[in-house]
Amino acid sequence: MDFDLLGCGDIGIIDVGSVGGLTEPWRSNSGVIKFLLNFEPNDSPVKGEHFVTYNTAVWEKDSILPFYIYKGFNATGSSLFKADFEYVKNNYEDLKNRGLKNLAETWFERAELVKTTQILCRSLDNILQESFNDQVFHFMKVDAQGAEYNILKGASQFLSKNCVGLHLELFVLPLYKDIVLMDEVMLFLNSFGFSLVKKFPAHGSFDSQHDCLFLKKDGDANILRTIKNIYGISE
Repeated sequence: MDFDLLGCGDIGIIDVGSVGGLTEPWRSNSGVIKFLLNFEPNDSPVKGEHFVTYNTAVWEKDSILPFYIYKGFNATGSSLFKADFEYVKNNYEDLKNRGLKNLAETWFERAELVKTTQILCRSLDNILQESFNDQVFHFMKVDAQGAEYNILKGASQFLSKNCVGLHLELFVLPLYKDIVLMDEVMLFLNSFGFSLVKKFPAHGSFDSQHDCLFLKKDGDANILRTIKNIYGISE
């Protein structure tokens, strides 16, 4: 990502689960970003003129919670939720035919728990109120291995005010215990005026997840137009 272009645009972006940096389509469109706020527990905190990275997790309230680190591919798939071995084991004959074969065949190995740590979690509303009262954010991307709903619950003020767009990775299968699945997240967001405008193809183990773009139709028209152009959505 070209950090030299940050600050040139009008859109404030929040990236929750920013390991590896901001993903597409924003990586190729960094020139539209005014300020970037990152959250990634495994990164070091860093601050620049037009970006900040917090090494805390985001949750529905301020808490200290167990964080489960799984073997994965280089510890990918680690989560605030426990992997649901019982669900996968009981449904494996059907699940193994969904998605990429190598992911299905290696799920139990990759879901092996390596260690559990305790991490600080904050609600997004609290962080924004404390540290970013003068900064407007319009869009949030969340990739948090099942914690998307909990993060949104702790961001009700943000969702009610300036936020006009969300890019969420949502599960349709309960690969983690007690996670909230896509349909319920959609109902929650509908109450804030957000509609699902684009659902990307299924991916992950057993095709368990979809990236989803939600927009608020009565949001800032210029910001919405820019977001739609970035995602290739016709007016």
